[in-house]
Amino acid sequence: MIYAVAAGDRLPAVVAAVGTAGCALTALALPGRWPSLLPAGLAGVGGGYGVLVGLHSGVANGAAPAVAAALFAAAELGFWSLERGAARYERPALVRRLLGIAGGAVATALVGSLVLAAASGVSGGVGLEAVGVAAAALTLAAIAFLASRSSV
Repeated sequence: MIYAVAAGDRLPAVVAAVGTAGCALTALALPGRWPSLLPAGLAGVGGGYGVLVGLHSGVANGAAPAVAAALFAAAELGFWSLERGAARYERPALVRRLLGIAGGAVATALVGSLVLAAASGVSGGVGLEAVGVAAAALTLAAIAFLASRSSV
């Protein structure tokens, strides 16, 4: 949210209001242990960045992959903190989980970078298009996997 306010030159009060509302919802969700409120808070924080991007029509923002990775990590860590029970993780399980979150954030940034490159009209020939198609397929597979995991 701070980046979105600092990077914008148009209507910073609107960007700040949307981001602050998201931060407030997140701040209520975590100590209140309300997992249904956390997505709304994260959406508000991301929405502040979305307002920034929307105010700069026609300009792709190079920070989008980093923002997406940060939101991914925040969501994973937030939901991890809301898990029921005070289970104590052994070191290997804790390291595995943290590495999984870090790997997911890096993958999010990579896919975001590919999508940004494709959207910005960079012409890289058939190779870049194949990488873009693979990234889109990987994104859909990840969404399907996460959706199936959450329904169990």
